[in-house]
Order: sequence, then structure tokens, then C-alpha cells
Amino acid sequence: MNNVKDFGAIGDGIANDTAAIQRAIDAGGTAYFPAGKYLTGTLFLRSNGGLQLDPNAVLFASLDINDYNDPSVPHTMAGSKACGESCRHLIIADQVENVFIRGGQFNGRGEEIFKSREMIYSKTGLGPVWKYVVDFRPAQLMVFSECKRIRLNDFTILDATAWSCFLYGCEDATIDGIRIRNSPYIGEDDGIDIDCCSHVTVSNCDIEVGDDAFTLRACDGRLTNPRPCEWVTISNCILRSAYAHAIRIGVGNGEIRNCSFSNISVLGSHIAIHVNAKYSGDDKATGAYIHDLAFRNFHVDVGQLAFVRLDYRFAEAPSQKSIRHLQFDNIDGCVRQPSMLRGNGVAEISDINFSNISLQVLGDNTRDENVRKFCMIEGIDGAFELNQAKDVNFFNVKLQYEHPECWKCDVAQKDCDDVTFQCCQFPHQ
Repeated sequence: MNNVKDFGAIGDGIANDTAAIQRAIDAGGTAYFPAGKYLTGTLFLRSNGGLQLDPNAVLFASLDINDYNDPSVPHTMAGSKACGESCRHLIIADQVENVFIRGGQFNGRGEEIFKSREMIYSKTGLGPVWKYVVDFRPAQLMVFSECKRIRLNDFTILDATAWSCFLYGCEDATIDGIRIRNSPYIGEDDGIDIDCCSHVTVSNCDIEVGDDAFTLRACDGRLTNPRPCEWVTISNCILRSAYAHAIRIGVGNGEIRNCSFSNISVLGSHIAIHVNAKYSGDDKATGAYIHDLAFRNFHVDVGQLAFVRLDYRFAEAPSQKSIRHLQFDNIDGCVRQPSMLRGNGVAEISDINFSNISLQVLGDNTRDENVRKFCMIEGIDGAFELNQAKDVNFFNVKLQYEHPECWKCDVAQKDCDDVTFQCCQFPHQ
């Protein structure tokens, strides 16, 4: 074990410890951080080693652009430019294996970076957020690109300026006991983003952010060896988004399949589960093929339970990829907006099952115009809105309304095939 102070780190929060910490990492094995405050820029993890932080050790992100990686480092912007163009990160693991991070705290200092910036409404209209353009904005706090055997355990991320933890094209990763607390006023400050990875487990995490708390993505175009996003299991987590989605699935032109979410509590988000095949406005984009996903044992207090749609509002050409075989089971709680299934007549939304669901539908069926646009609510007749979907099954679904007189029906249908109901308690039908 390499004590970073033996390699010259001071740990007073004032001295720049970047070079000393990197020397400890490069020495191989475990770089150990005793209690203290460590000011640092970019750190590169090496194979067969990692970071072990004392519970009272904090890594503070430098505010000086010169302390960060050269943007030309491979894969630093792998998968997405959503977090700006700086291409700089606090932690980079690029094509390494057997790496880990355990304990302590990582502070991205987002509020300091955005300090005194203009407050505006976000591009979704569901602000307010700080103005996107700043002189220097680090991108994803932690990036793991095309790595194998990653272990992330029992640490806290605070105040990231962009996505907190990004896994791209990785295999065999375990994330357990991570706590993330980001500002509700910073755009694109996601929690955990998993893109084109396989065999990933995420458990016992508590995530509260402004943007998406958890995402699965299919942006395989930058990978050395393109792969689907598959065999990802997320369980026993608490998720909250200030202005977006607790769970967002989609983006890219690859494939997302065989993933499950279970024992999840979702609080205060506009949308609990967002599944979207085509987000991009690029006419050449085909969308992501999304299939065989399960969402089980959820408790929610949200605006909208389920948003399942082939085309997002930015998409000018329809998605050519389908969404199939989704299971929503054993879900209870409160909602305020209709859940949505919406196809496009080109690809399919099919084989969608809602079972053992009990929801309280709150409110009087009115909503702010910004919320309506963000959730893409076009019809507001029922608690479920189905359009161009087929083989949709409702089993043991119970709805209770705070104001039943304000809703015309429970399940509104347009151009749908094979919609079935068994053992349901619907006040309007």
C-alpha cells in the first residue's frame, strides 16, 4: 500500500497534490489517502491497482484548467459531448483492468465553478439552472473507458460539474454503496451513466442529482470493439432527479438488452422510468434497439411513472429500432401525469406488461405547460396513454384518483392492437 503522503502529498486542501498522488498510483497497487483534504487535477488509474481513501479523506477537484488532462487523451469524451467540450476529468481509467476506488469523498466543486453565473431555465424548460457556458467546466468526474473488472465501493461524490461516474464499453463492474449529491442547478450533472457495458451490478446506492440519476446508453460508435449494453442489474437504490428522470434508458444507435431494476425508491422526479429509442435529431441516426428489461419492486412519488416512446421531440426522422419485452411489476406509490407508450408506425412498441401495480393519481389533471412539453404529453384523457402500441397487458392494476371527475378514462388507446386487462380495478371502466 502506497501512502500518498510518502510520495509528497500534503493533504491540506491548499497545496496541489496532483503529481504526488500520481506517483503513488504509478508505483503500483493501492494508493492510500490518510484523513485530509487533497487538492488535485486529473489522476490516471493503472491496471491492478486503485484508490483507498480514509473515511475522512476528501479529494477536491482543482479549479485550474492546467491541472487536468490534455483533451487529446483517448476516450476522454467517449460516448457523449453532453457535458461540454472541455474533455477533462478528475479520474480517468482508460483500457485498464482490475481497478478499484474505495472510501472517502470526491468533491467536484461545481457550485464554485458556476459561482456568480446567470440563472436561466434549462433547455427542457424545467429549470432553473446555472448558465451552461462557463470559462472552464470539467466534464465527467470519473471516466472508465473499455476497462475490465472495476470495483467502486463505499464513497461519496459531491457537487460534480457534469456526469458523476461514467462507464463506457466496460466489462465486469461492481458498484456498491455509492452516495451522490449534486446541485439541482447544474445541467447534465447525472449520477451513474452506463454505456455499452456488460455484466455490471449496481446496488445500495443513494443518488440525488439535478439531471438523470441513472442511465443506460447505446452509443457504440467510439468503441474499439462495439458491444451492446447488456446484463446490467440495479438493485436496492434510492434515486432522485430535480428536473429530469430517475432512470433514463436510450440514446445512441446500438442495443440495450437483458437488464433489470429492482427494489428501487424514486422520489420527486418528473419521470421515474424513461425508455426512448431515438433521442438524436440527426436524420442518419437509427435509434437504439431496446428489449428485455424488467422493473420490479418500485416505490415512487413522481410526476410520471413510465415514459416509453420511440421518438423524442428532437428526432426529425422516426426511429427504425423497436422497444420490446418490458416488464413493470409490483409498483406502488403516487403519480401526477399519465404514463405513456407511443410508437411511430415504423418500428414497434410491443409486449409491454404492467402487473401488480397500485397507484394514487394525484391532482386535477392540469399541469404547467413546461411540464407538459417535457413529458411530451399530447393527450391527457387517462392515467395511461397508449398510441401505436401492441400486445400491452394490464394484470392486477389498481388506480385511485384524488379527483376522479377530472379524468375521462383510465387507459386511453389510439391505433393499438391486443391490449388486455385482467383483475384490474379501474374507476372509469
